Formats: sequence, C-alpha cells, structure tokens
Amino acid sequence: MVEITIEESKISGSTPLSDQILHRTKNSIAGGDSSTMRVLPYHLPLVATKGLGSRLWDVDGNEYIDLNMAYGPLIFGHRNPKILRSVIDQLSNSGSQLGFPTEINMRVAEKVKALFPSMELMRFANSGTEGNASAVRLARAVTGRQKLILFEGHYHGWSEAVFHRYHAPTSALPEKGFGPAIPGTGGMGRDEPDAIVVRWNDLNVLDECLKLHGNEIAACIMEPIMGNAGVIPPSPGYLKEVRDLTRRHGILLIFDEVITGLRVAAGGAQEYYGVKPDLTIISKALGGGFPICAFGGSKDLMAPLIDGTVFHGGVYSSNATVMAAAEAVLDHISSHRSEIYARLFDLSQALAEGLRDIFQRRGRPVVVQHVGPLLSLFLTKKPAEKIIDYRQAREICDAESYISLQHALQRSGVYFHPNQLEPMFLSTSHSEEDISIVLERFEYAAKLI
Repeated sequence: MVEITIEESKISGSTPLSDQILHRTKNSIAGGDSSTMRVLPYHLPLVATKGLGSRLWDVDGNEYIDLNMAYGPLIFGHRNPKILRSVIDQLSNSGSQLGFPTEINMRVAEKVKALFPSMELMRFANSGTEGNASAVRLARAVTGRQKLILFEGHYHGWSEAVFHRYHAPTSALPEKGFGPAIPGTGGMGRDEPDAIVVRWNDLNVLDECLKLHGNEIAACIMEPIMGNAGVIPPSPGYLKEVRDLTRRHGILLIFDEVITGLRVAAGGAQEYYGVKPDLTIISKALGGGFPICAFGGSKDLMAPLIDGTVFHGGVYSSNATVMAAAEAVLDHISSHRSEIYARLFDLSQALAEGLRDIFQRRGRPVVVQHVGPLLSLFLTKKPAEKIIDYRQAREICDAESYISLQHALQRSGVYFHPNQLEPMFLSTSHSEEDISIVLERFEYAAKLI
C-alpha cells in the first residue's frame, strides 16, 4: 500500500492519543474493540470522543465530516435534539427498564405498522442479528421446512443459521451460481449446511436452484438493496420476479431491511420498489442511534409467537429507553417524510455526481452507485458502467487504492469506512456545505492514488 502524505494545510491533526488508547485497550478487550469492523488492520487510529450533527471528534481533537453515521443508524445525525429530548423525558419521568408491558411499546408498534403495512404483527428485539434469527425460526416453524436461500454478499447478522462467508473469494464460489453456504467463522457446526447461497440479481440461477431444492426451502432471505458488498440495487423487475418465484414454490420471502428500512423511503425498500415480503426486519435507522430491531409479518405468520410454538424473548427487548428513541424517529418521519427524503436524495445525488466528475476528469475508472442516502464509491481496475453483484464487485474493485484514498480523506477530516464494500451514509444533518467540503477534499486526495 502506498503511504500517503497530505500537505500540512490539509491535515486535521495527528492521532497519538488515539494510538495510545487503542494500544492500551488491547490489554483488556480482545483485538481492541467489541466489533472487529472498527479495528481492522488497515484502519488508521481513531478513538471517537463525541459527535454532533454531521461531525465527529476524536480524543486528539480532530474534527471529521462523518460519512459513516455509526454504520447507518444516525439518519438524523449525531445527538439529534428530538431523539435526545424523548429519551431524557422517558428516563427522567418514567424509567429506562420497567420489566412489564408499556404503552409506549404499543404506540411504537402502531407507528411502525403505519409505515410498513406488511408488518401486521411484530416483535421488538435489540439488533438485526436477533431479528433475522427470529424470522428464520418463524419461517421454519410455519413451513415445516429447514433450508434457507441466502445471497452472495448479503449479511444477516452473525447467528448460526445465516452467518455465511459473505465476502468469500470468488474462487470459493460455485461456478453454477449456487451451492452450500460456506461457514462465516470458526466455531460453527460442521454438519451439512442448512443454507444455499445464490448469486444475486440472477433470476436464472435462482430459478434453477429452486427447481432442484424448492420443496426443501423454508425462506428466501435477502437485502432488497445489497448494502454489505457496497450498494448494489436490484436489477429492474428482479424483486418482483423473486416474489413470484417464491410464491410458486411455497417459500417465504424475508426482506432484511436492517439498513434500508426508514432510510431509502419511510417504508423502506418494499415501499420504494413496491414489492411486499412475507417477513420484514428493520433496525438501524429505527432507533436513530439506540439499539432496536423490529421483525414482523402477517397475523398468520406471527401466530407461532402467540401460541408458544416459537419462542422469542429478551430482558432488554422493547425497553422503554429505545422505544422513546424510536418513537421520536417515527414521529418525525411521519410528519415530515416528503421533505426528509427529498433532502436526503438531493444530498446524495450531489455527492454522487461530484464524485463521478472528480474521477472521470482524472481518467480514473470508478462506479458510483446509490439509492438515496445509501451510497458507494467503487474504485475499479477497469471501466464499468455499473456493478450488479458481489462477484463483479470482488473481481474488479481496487481495494488497495480505496484504502489509500480513505486514509487520505481521514487525514483531511472526512471519515468513511476503509473497506469499499461498506457503504457511505448521509443524514439530514449533512448540509450542502458539507458536501462541497467533502468533494473538495476528494479532489485533492484523488491526485494521490
């Protein structure tokens, strides 16, 4: 990797204290943090101390325009006043965790259902991993089948049922476009996998797979917009055709809208594309920075949770603190949905167009893809009009150059994740001025790679 230096006027500051804290933390926290994605070997040191709006500060006093937004939850930015007021009011006047059913739990569920009509009944959990695990359990109980269809590049949390090697090298993927899931980590069971992984955006491959295995499949689970191998939208008509195929085989369709829910539209990707799944999981933006997940579907599909056939629980599920945050998010979106999404789409369009222009003028091949405020910049080894699946992204993307680019931007006060398969996230707190500053700094950094 090329070491990048930026002229002094472009540097926000060095990070000796971040480096020192990370080194010390490794003596008590395995690897230095409780999520591997925050301390990968190619990360520059950054220990955050606070955020406000679109900005983030580290312990060394450096200020960053944040294009990561805590991996997506902060749709209204850091420390949104409406969310904070709602949470503080709940904590001060009622308590954080009451241990009983609460009225706020009911109100939040009703407000979710108003945006996601497919979720006639729902349960709340603490994370997307929990929600996906529960949805899979429901699907198996309802259908009496065991196997799952997953997709290359899609991530549904790290539970045993769905954690496959979603960033596998292309050499490990089957030539025919589908095959048994590769375990995502050491320590997983070694029996024959209950999941088949299929190439994304290829209806012929999915059809072939279902002709062979359709009567064994309980559910087909997907990100309706791929957001874990960069932003890869479904091809025109793809989601509708998948919906038709799954119905034909008696398979439940699960939309993992952990990323897309409330982000690409108030009602998520299912509203944006007009395709209704059987089960839905929403998480990140729902809490606006607080840990929450909702999973749900029709009354019939959720019935096993009512009669006790399927268990779901959790001491912290639907605790009053996160419900207060979610209610503030939902109230604001419901009251201002037109202006919120118009603004997010405008900001994202300006950033996308600006990035394309910068790299095209330098003759550097790139692909910029976005659906509203969910955006990816792919630095590629050769020109391409678009990227349609994980295999293509893995084969043509220039990971080393992207890391160098990210390092240059981070040193100049703009943060996004150094793995180019992780999207950028915009929020309503980002301004037109923020976008101009970001593009100016990209202009400079592009000269260095």
